[in-house]
Amino acid sequence: MSKRVYRFDAPARLLVLALGLLAMFSCRKEVSVENGSGPAGDFRAQINGVEWIAADTAKGASMLAGLTNITGISADHKQLSITLSDTVTGVYSLNQGSTSYAAYADNDSSDIYAFSTSQGADTSQAGGLVILTEIDRVKMTISGTFFFKLFRDIDSHQKIITSGVFYKLSYANSLPTAKSTDTLQASIDGSSWTAQSIDAQVVSGQLGIAGSLVNGSQTVGLIMPTLIAPGSYDMDFTLGTFIGLYNPTPTVSLASSKGTLTILANSVRTHRIRGNFQFLATDLQGGPTTSHNLTNGFFSIYYGQ
Repeated sequence: MSKRVYRFDAPARLLVLALGLLAMFSCRKEVSVENGSGPAGDFRAQINGVEWIAADTAKGASMLAGLTNITGISADHKQLSITLSDTVTGVYSLNQGSTSYAAYADNDSSDIYAFSTSQGADTSQAGGLVILTEIDRVKMTISGTFFFKLFRDIDSHQKIITSGVFYKLSYANSLPTAKSTDTLQASIDGSSWTAQSIDAQVVSGQLGIAGSLVNGSQTVGLIMPTLIAPGSYDMDFTLGTFIGLYNPTPTVSLASSKGTLTILANSVRTHRIRGNFQFLATDLQGGPTTSHNLTNGFFSIYYGQ
């Protein structure tokens, strides 16, 4: 019924697993053809001339904290995510300097870096448009079209997205509350913080854990190998293995420059992990954003495969 997808757009063109600042989910309605415009809930595009279609159980949208997100994963696990800077109809430009952006990744690939419209030197390498044509605030669906180029700085590869469409795609305006058995909490700059909505997913051998407020306004995330053993590990984003993420607002993405992740238990049989963490969250692109100190972190979460 619902699929929840994450995207974090952190500095240095973050890992595929972190595809999303906002947690997004949707309760899918049965698809039907309406007015000859295509199946309701459709989300598809051409990627380098090859058709990409989001699977029925892995697509949806959200309108949270002043942003619109549309995310889908195809049957062969290729993920496309679009985040727009507002929640109204109109034309949104995506480029290296815009708040709106899109990202694409192959979740089955051992290559952990994503393509996005925020990479590249100029619009010849990455960028394009999303036209949000309709928002039905009664039925809670959105429709629109899109086309853009995606770039990946690490190897200078490009993806070209054409004929993109999402049609009467259901959207959510709040996140589901966390299960009573799951916990993610920390002190942020000395103030206690507890996630109200929690989710975890496994992609290409990496485990991503994210906790948010139900309105999507603040998120804490962790990335680590799925088979991580009990013990202590240095959290350093530049090393790309054990990572802490913090989004104090939907448009500010920070990552761990230093810290410690301590795994207390990780059961491969029950898919449950428990541990502590602390890290300094900074803007690794050297921007003026204030750093934040996360301490006394604790999580106990189920991460079903």
